[in-house]
Amino acid sequence: MVARSHVIFDRAPSALMVVAIIGTLTALFAATIGIAQTDIKKVLAYSTISQLGYMFLACGVAAYSAGIFHLMTHAFFKGLLFLAAGSVIHSIGGEQDMRKMGGLRTKIPWTFWTMTAATFAIAGIPPLAGFFSKDEILWQAYSSPYGSWVYWLIGVTTAFITSFYMFRLWFLTFFGEYRGEQEHAHAGVSASHGHGGIHESPKVMLVPLVILAVLSVVGGWPHHRFENFLSPVFHAGVTAYMPAEAAKAIAQGEQQTAGGPETLLMGISVAAALAGLFLAWLLYHRRPQLPQEIAQALGGFYQTVLNKYYVDELYAVLFVKPVVDGSAKLLWHGIDQNLIDATLDNSADGAREVSDTVRHMQSGNLRSYAGWVAAGAAGVIAYMVWIGVR
Repeated sequence: MVARSHVIFDRAPSALMVVAIIGTLTALFAATIGIAQTDIKKVLAYSTISQLGYMFLACGVAAYSAGIFHLMTHAFFKGLLFLAAGSVIHSIGGEQDMRKMGGLRTKIPWTFWTMTAATFAIAGIPPLAGFFSKDEILWQAYSSPYGSWVYWLIGVTTAFITSFYMFRLWFLTFFGEYRGEQEHAHAGVSASHGHGGIHESPKVMLVPLVILAVLSVVGGWPHHRFENFLSPVFHAGVTAYMPAEAAKAIAQGEQQTAGGPETLLMGISVAAALAGLFLAWLLYHRRPQLPQEIAQALGGFYQTVLNKYYVDELYAVLFVKPVVDGSAKLLWHGIDQNLIDATLDNSADGAREVSDTVRHMQSGNLRSYAGWVAAGAAGVIAYMVWIGVR
């Protein structure tokens, strides 16, 4: 929506700045949450939020083509990651906790190699698809007239964190010894109980993984063609409505070749991705006892990250609980029961009481009827006399 509304945003630099700030902080915030998650699907879910932040960072610095390009490449490797995670879960009988996985690369090789391609792609390792789109966003975040070195620095930091938690997932899932055996042993059953042991997924699940793995590798190669394809949509709006100085800067930037600062920044982003790989290897493969020691040393901060900064609990207190309580006390008890239901129930009770009173007037006694006729006649005569006296 932001990209399609670029003509409006280009005329409102303050709005673009808000988009860039929110995108940058979203990318970093969600990435830090992904570090501590143990559910394989939760890691990927928060990774998706982080990558969406990258896309909005691109839109916020008026690099709309880069944002849409990352949306496309992200569809390849993130779709593959989720489907491969499903294949992993299927292979071990429904388990999603990465702490109960490990050593699966030799048991489910097709899933391993396809998920490896996606992991390296999202980490930004060249020449896979994620490298081209992420590097373009980081370069535009630094060089765009709407960009800033702060955006670039936070983006590179996020790239490092992304690489770290994705390779953390990779090592915990596929390397080392299979840790699920211990759980089955404590339960008194074998590892193959209930689902036929650890097994590779059927072809109907593997074929999409292979297709997406190929796209995760080569999907970023035609990046210049992709920009040219979208150029008629974005370029005219960008240069027509932005300040003259900004349009001139963009024109000059387009004439520059890929060298100098861009090559340096590209090297830094690749180094950040490789640093994340190395740190994940050190903590979750070389010295797997370290993460627990670090978690204990961090104490409350680690628990805060593990519990997603208590965003869910805060949201429940601020929004969910007031809505539920208000609905129960005001709408249900107050309006529905006490007003609507009470009105209908009281009307029925009132009608029943009045009809019961009137019913007793029909006693079947002739003297009673004569008495009522006499009383009625007396009432009529009294009324007529009162009218005559007036």
